[in-house]
Formats: sequence, structure tokens, C-alpha cells
Amino acid sequence: MTDFVHGSNELVTVAEGRLEVTVRNIRVVADPGDEVFIPKGARHSVRNIHSDATHWLYGYD
Repeated sequence: MTDFVHGSNELVTVAEGRLEVTVRNIRVVADPGDEVFIPKGARHSVRNIHSDATHWLYGYD
């Protein structure tokens, strides 16, 4: 999933697996329990880098 932009802040929390999250060209690897804050208006991408399915929670304000 690439090049998303939202009009509100977003918080992504990894429940299981592993994600690569890129926010404004900054790459972060998130493991279970990790949270990634994505500010409103920031172009971002999310990619599963786990050998199996990755599950994550996300919310907007």
C-alpha cells in the first residue's frame, strides 16, 4: 500500500508480524507492540515485511 495522504493524524500499532512504514521518505520497521505516528498531510506507505501475515491496528483523530 503506497502513497497515502490523510487529512487527519494516524497512529499505526503492529499487533503481530512486521511492517515497514515510510513517512515522508523516512523508513521505520515496526514490530509487535510498536506504534508509528503519521502526521496529517504526510505521504506514507506501509509494507508487510514478515514471512507471514501482519496484523495492525490504526486510528485517526
